[in-house]
Amino acid sequence: MASGSDKYVFRSTLGWVWFGLAALVCGYLLVDMAIRGSVWDAFLVAPWLGGVCWLVWIFQVSPRIVADEDGARVVNVLRVIDLPWSTVESVRLRYNAEFVLRTGAKVTAWGGSSRRLHKSLKRRSVEDPAEQEAEALQRLHANTRNSSGYVHRTWDVPALIALAVIVVWIVFSLIQTGGFVLP
Repeated sequence: MASGSDKYVFRSTLGWVWFGLAALVCGYLLVDMAIRGSVWDAFLVAPWLGGVCWLVWIFQVSPRIVADEDGARVVNVLRVIDLPWSTVESVRLRYNAEFVLRTGAKVTAWGGSSRRLHKSLKRRSVEDPAEQEAEALQRLHANTRNSSGYVHRTWDVPALIALAVIVVWIVFSLIQTGGFVLP
């Protein structure tokens, strides 16, 4: 995606809370293992806890929509999709934001706010954040200055590299301990 002057990033704020809790619990468990056991034991357990944090990151924090006047970048689980506005027919809000492409294909964004299905009586006057995000995306789409481009799909390389490191570390840990050890 070309760099634009004003970028809008739509991502779940609750995902950061979940990631913070996961990191806090995993950090506590590692420190506890290092104190009660040994630093080596904590080192061998760390990739398992890192895997938990990685999963929370991938499913809760990483999904997002980054949009500017040139297009939108949709980051879903392990996938990155660059959508120039010229390839987008419309943006609509179902449960999450959905980009309908001119080819007829649909790209559903996991990031951003989700539509509130049940609004409480107290909050009925407050507008749904998902609707505000969808309106902002629709405004950007309507004011496009781009006339050409194509949809570009790639893998989320940093997340895959982190997964590879965790898997190699888990294999090393299993080799050092002689496999799965149950008490």
